[in-house]
Amino acid sequence: SKAIAFVTFKLRACAEFASEAMHCQTLDADELLNIRWAFDDPNPRAQQIAREKLEKQLIDAMEKKGVDLTDVDYHHPDDYHIDEGGPDAKRQRIEGPAAGGGPPAGAH
Repeated sequence: SKAIAFVTFKLRACAEFASEAMHCQTLDADELLNIRWAFDDPNPRAQQIAREKLEKQLIDAMEKKGVDLTDVDYHHPDDYHIDEGGPDAKRQRIEGPAAGGGPPAGAH
């Protein structure tokens, strides 16, 4: 049976040193180590942890620069209208009634 291990290093130089040091070494029973580079951890949990770590680094860097990241209620201007008809309503407004089989609902 084969055993597989993934090792992560903070510094590439340390990973390269360990790779060279372990290359062609043997374990008990003369099992030869096969050292290969892995670029992305296939484990979904590890990927989530990596994303969260990057997000935290970004937030920390922004806060260090003085960016205020607190949530703020935003009020749209009175003349701002959210398109509730979806992409078809927008297409009808741009291309005309022939594009969608008639004017959008509520059109004047």
